[in-house]
Amino acid sequence: MLIHCPECNHEVSDKAATCPNCGIQIAGNPDINASHTPKRRKPQGEASTAKKSNRWTIILFFFLFLIATAAGGSYYMYCQMQQHDEEEAYEQAIESHNEEELQRFLAHYGTAPREHRDSVKALLQRMRDNERNREEQEQLDAIDSTDYALARQLNTVEAYEKYMRMHPKSKHLEDAKDRIIELSKYNATTEDIDFARSVCRRFFQAINSHNEDHLLSTVQPVMTQFLNRNSATNADIVTFMEKLYKPDVTNLNFRIIDPFNVKRVEGDDDIMLLKAVFTVTLNIDRTDNTKERFSTYGVTAEITPDGLISKFNLKKIQAEE
Repeated sequence: MLIHCPECNHEVSDKAATCPNCGIQIAGNPDINASHTPKRRKPQGEASTAKKSNRWTIILFFFLFLIATAAGGSYYMYCQMQQHDEEEAYEQAIESHNEEELQRFLAHYGTAPREHRDSVKALLQRMRDNERNREEQEQLDAIDSTDYALARQLNTVEAYEKYMRMHPKSKHLEDAKDRIIELSKYNATTEDIDFARSVCRRFFQAINSHNEDHLLSTVQPVMTQFLNRNSATNADIVTFMEKLYKPDVTNLNFRIIDPFNVKRVEGDDDIMLLKAVFTVTLNIDRTDNTKERFSTYGVTAEITPDGLISKFNLKKIQAEE
């Protein structure tokens, strides 16, 4: 039996497996078995238009897919490049320890990972704190150096001790301690002071009693200096005393007054001497009341360990009628 192909409307046997014209299945096709009424064949132009429309739709979707894929890939690559650039910029900024470089990173990479931005901000703060501390330390060091220069100028134990109290963390602390130790060996003890005072008192008492032997027992046979004269002999000492006892002088009275300052000094052959600095007053009894009767002198004397004066100088401070 001949039937019309439901696809192309060509006549074809209902026993044929497929349509010889369009290839559609004939045998076993339920639509054909159910009814031998041929389906209305679509106009050839309408079918072609539909096929073309479907084709362009597929092509459009394909191109849109390609564009979306390319855009997604490009965005992914852009994000990867941005991430790579940010990581490089972060490492460079951290390693630079440069404030401008760190500020530039924060300004340019506003979307950088929070841990990166926090790390850069923390480093900036530490750098600023360090700079402020450095400036403060420079000011403290300047004050420290000025105070230490003053202590060096005074060069006394008291000056160094005061400096150490004012600057307990100074870089000059060890040097100040060493200088105190060095100076301390020149500090006279109470025994040193009493010993020096006793020798000087015997010297002036010998003059007061006009006793040559007693006077010479208090000085070295050859003194280093006596009244600014070097290598003075016993004769020079006796001459000095005799000049004090002028024809009108009936009595002399030298008296040591405080303060009586003593310190240790190094003499020849590294012998430690005692250097006494003090004042004496002189009362003169004389027959001529118009002449000087009272005067004050500054005295400097160096005394050997065996109790002899090796250096002696006397300078008038004032005179009263």
